[in-house]
Amino acid sequence: MYNEPTNIRPQLELLLTDRRSPEARELYMMLAGYIDRRVQRTTRFRYSNVLSMVDQEEIVGEVVLQLIGGALARFRGHSIGELLAFVRMICDRTVGHTARKRIRERDTLAGAAREEIAAWTSRSPRPDQVIRLVPETPLSDTDAEYLQTLLQVGSQAALARAQGVSRAAVTQRLHRIRDRIADMSPEAQDATRAWVQAVAFKSAQAID
Repeated sequence: MYNEPTNIRPQLELLLTDRRSPEARELYMMLAGYIDRRVQRTTRFRYSNVLSMVDQEEIVGEVVLQLIGGALARFRGHSIGELLAFVRMICDRTVGHTARKRIRERDTLAGAAREEIAAWTSRSPRPDQVIRLVPETPLSDTDAEYLQTLLQVGSQAALARAQGVSRAAVTQRLHRIRDRIADMSPEAQDATRAWVQAVAFKSAQAID
């Protein structure tokens, strides 16, 4: 059981300078337990369909690192209530940041643009093919650049707006690219699918 002191500053200073002391360990264990409960609670009520248990464990570790790595040194309060409010803010911010990142990755990797392009290819590549074929694409530089832009913006409508053309013009261009992919060999179509998956993943990572 954590015994709440009137002024936590001395105990906090020990946590920052002498983490092996009993007082520092007591405060650390209290904060670690609070962080774990807060992350689970926020995930359960707001992001239960987004963040996995692994995500939650990583968030707990990240919050602890933020606190020990400098956040606690910036804390200016004196009571346990002020400290927990400070930690809660960091927890909620980190949970939200991670959840938004996962949502962007999910939407990009399963987005309409990616699914549409992937559907043009004949079959899904085997894992060994993906590893071998991802670095290169049989598409022309012009077609690859156009599809990469589409994957980055996420939809035909967004691409039309970005390029100042009509939606019909984008659709027509994509039809021509699709026809060229359809004329490729099955191996080249597998390479195109693997390239699409790699570009979609990188686009999601770049957003963060």
